[in-house]
Amino acid sequence: MPKKGKKAKNQKSIITWEKDSKEMVYIPGGDFLMGSDESQDNEAPAHTVCVNAFYIDRYPVTNEEYKRFVDDTGHPVPCYDAEWAKPEGYNWDPEERTPPEGQEKHPVVLVSWEDARAYAAWAGKRLPTEAEWERAARGTDGRRWPWGDEFADGRCNTTESGANGTVPVGQYSPDGDSPDGVGDMIGNVWEYTSSLFRPYPYDANDGRESQEAGGWRVLRGGSWMNNLDRARCTARLDGDFLFFSNLGFRCVVSAEDAPKS
Repeated sequence: MPKKGKKAKNQKSIITWEKDSKEMVYIPGGDFLMGSDESQDNEAPAHTVCVNAFYIDRYPVTNEEYKRFVDDTGHPVPCYDAEWAKPEGYNWDPEERTPPEGQEKHPVVLVSWEDARAYAAWAGKRLPTEAEWERAARGTDGRRWPWGDEFADGRCNTTESGANGTVPVGQYSPDGDSPDGVGDMIGNVWEYTSSLFRPYPYDANDGRESQEAGGWRVLRGGSWMNNLDRARCTARLDGDFLFFSNLGFRCVVSAEDAPKS
């Protein structure tokens, strides 16, 4: 395993993944502080977790990127007549199979965990574990938000931004980026992980990373519908709904599976 904070030999800091042309950021392997003893009960206890090195999409998957996937595979487009999911303004045209006009660079929403997994498989990637997601969001020093311990206006799309909806990915970079340069980890959309919603401490070997097991998967990061008290690096949501207009995702690959320089 590479030393904490160091890049493995011949490992690039940023790569462009061939299948979906997305930029991916290298996250070194090692220990980091996961969880919090000062927030909601499901975030405690704070504890040390070790992850192997990986790459994570710099930004969530966008509508235009998701369209390449549905065009290539015939996968159903996000379109629902379900008032509880608040789809108005976010449904795709089911006949033209196109996203809402002007939202091509917004994160895709109204996707299920199964949809996200299907995209990841098509791209040759996977969804991040809950631990990988949090490591990419907060670095190794236990910060509350990607940029530090104090909330700052203009660094993420939460209710404080006044956007009242999704915005194009990358709009808050670089000021809102994580220590490793990953953007949009807080706000805009909640993001699916591979992990089942189970109590801490996090243990990747206790069954919560079984992709066949039933149960709700963890969502991370908060969204445009949430305020600063909910949209934090340690906030967890149990994903007890199928899809919503503030749910999206990004993908990861293990460093050993990524191209070397």
